[in-house]
Amino acid sequence: MTDNSQGFDTDAILSKLRISRLQAIEIAVIAILAVVATLIRILPLQYGAYLTAFDPLFQYRATEYVVENGYAAWWTWHDDLSWYPMGRNIAASAYPGIPFTAAFLYGIAKIFISNLTVLDVALYFPVFMAVLTIITIYFLGKEVAGGSAGVFAALFMAISPAYIRRSTLGFFDTENIGIFAIVLTSLFFLRANDDRHNIEKKVIYAILSGLSLGLIYASWGAAKYMTGLLMLYMLLIVASEKYSTKYLISYSFTIGLGFLIVSLTPRLGPNSLMGMDSLAAFGLVAVLLGYEFVKDKIDVSVVSVGATGLVVLAVLLVYILPAVGVTLPLGNKFLQVLNPFTSTSSFLYESIAENHVTAWTSLFNDYGLVLALGVFGSYYAVKELDEKNLYMLVFFTTGLYFAGVMSRLTQILAAPACLMGAYGIVKAVQPFLKPQASQSSSRRARRKSVISGVSKRLVLFFMAFMLLALIPNLTSAIRAADSPTQLASSSISVKINGEYPKDWPQALDWMKENVGDDEVICSWWDYGYWIEAMAGKTTMADGATQTTRQISTIGKIMMSQPEESLAMLERYGADYIVVFFTHAPGNVQNAWPFGDNVKWQWMVQIGELDLNDYVNYTAGVYNQGYMDSTLVSLMYQFPTEGFKPAFQSENGYVLIYKLEYPETD
Repeated sequence: MTDNSQGFDTDAILSKLRISRLQAIEIAVIAILAVVATLIRILPLQYGAYLTAFDPLFQYRATEYVVENGYAAWWTWHDDLSWYPMGRNIAASAYPGIPFTAAFLYGIAKIFISNLTVLDVALYFPVFMAVLTIITIYFLGKEVAGGSAGVFAALFMAISPAYIRRSTLGFFDTENIGIFAIVLTSLFFLRANDDRHNIEKKVIYAILSGLSLGLIYASWGAAKYMTGLLMLYMLLIVASEKYSTKYLISYSFTIGLGFLIVSLTPRLGPNSLMGMDSLAAFGLVAVLLGYEFVKDKIDVSVVSVGATGLVVLAVLLVYILPAVGVTLPLGNKFLQVLNPFTSTSSFLYESIAENHVTAWTSLFNDYGLVLALGVFGSYYAVKELDEKNLYMLVFFTTGLYFAGVMSRLTQILAAPACLMGAYGIVKAVQPFLKPQASQSSSRRARRKSVISGVSKRLVLFFMAFMLLALIPNLTSAIRAADSPTQLASSSISVKINGEYPKDWPQALDWMKENVGDDEVICSWWDYGYWIEAMAGKTTMADGATQTTRQISTIGKIMMSQPEESLAMLERYGADYIVVFFTHAPGNVQNAWPFGDNVKWQWMVQIGELDLNDYVNYTAGVYNQGYMDSTLVSLMYQFPTEGFKPAFQSENGYVLIYKLEYPETD
């Protein structure tokens, strides 16, 4: 019965809420995948509830600051704990996306969980964002190739080892939002250009696409990738003669709103809009707008050739100009990603392992069957090229390229590889899903259908085979997650007496209780965020690497003779110095490759010292410069004037010395 007494049709509303059996199955599968993804990503909890790596410790401290002082305080926060004595202007040097989002979620969750802490939110935030990303990529896969592709894309994303490494418990960093927002922007942008929607819905989706792009820029340094992806896609749309006015509308809203948020983000600000990449993005809007006025008056093929020429010219400029000594105004890091053959003279940049070119074997280990399916899907995307398939192709190929040029960007490939892999497996299954001839059909028709492969048993067999082939991916995913965070293991991936060492947590607790709030700690820059966030003490350098000169000075302090080092430390007013020396338990002669004992070569080079004074690689021996260095004296605990032992962790890995300066008359 229909009730119209209140002016609406109840049956019509209920019919819209009803879902088909297939939709119910898809929802159930996505729910199961969300649970599985969560269980895999919280495996590090068994080793202790610690944040991992270095940068997440800053994000945690920044979130705590926002919670305690409010969002507006971000714009005026000058951090006195870091980069002593200058401090650090946080608003001008950090992205607010992660701290603001986490602080907002903390405020909501605190209503329901009274004993919730900011650390709890920081620990589980990566897992929460991973689940959102899995759900979002389901909708993206459904948008481009149907519900089956969406389910497979979500499955691959849930068990992707490369993505798991950046979304496990405790990895509270910019990629949490970055990867999610890339998938979300792609979804909204494609929907803004879907002819199934009317103009009002297209504009709404274009606005959402712009807001999602802005979220990437407010959160992640790799946001330029998304802008470049959209620009390249637009040029290829024109080159493939698929352009229509809807693309001008969607692209203009996306870039306009995205860059509006860029101008409001303190670290970027209005000045960033004058960068070459930003001007190119705006310039493309002007080009498309101009094309609107002349497209009916010129041959489309001419425009197609012109767009193709622009793409080729851009690629040539990125590779040729640096080779002949012409510097492009793109920023060294961004140019290094675009062109990995660009030389860099920064030892600090080279010392970071994540900045190195990715070994192709590691890509295959991370993605396995998904990468192969992605290549297979690319073939079909080219064969059945339409606007959405073109986007997938650009997404996948650019993701594959950037994942190959820098280790840190391997997670950029996760979403496009899972999406294209899902498309590939759907296309692989299609030959088995041709409709069977009915019993009433002729014998010849039934025979023909069997020959073309229409058996349900074959479908089940093929799917079972594909799922079994995913087992290596699943085991790799579990291995990637089933390990302690760096703090939980003190950055040492070796168990001692059945447990991972807790030397760093012990050292941080000691610093928190025994180092004065007005005292300064000198350490290699890697550990700065740990000391600031967990001990709450002042350091001379951290992972922000904002002043190369100061890190260079710390390198000199570590690798100079103790008398010279003490004089440099006195000029800075440092009170303690920390060294991290890893070795077999009870045997300092058997060094392990985890601490400062393997970083000293970078200290020498970043400190602008001569490496030949410290080591003879030809003879395989250390030179006198190494043996006389402050670092060696402190690691091996040689009696050294001015350096008084203050703390030694359980296994002797973290050593803290109180600095005693000579009295002056």
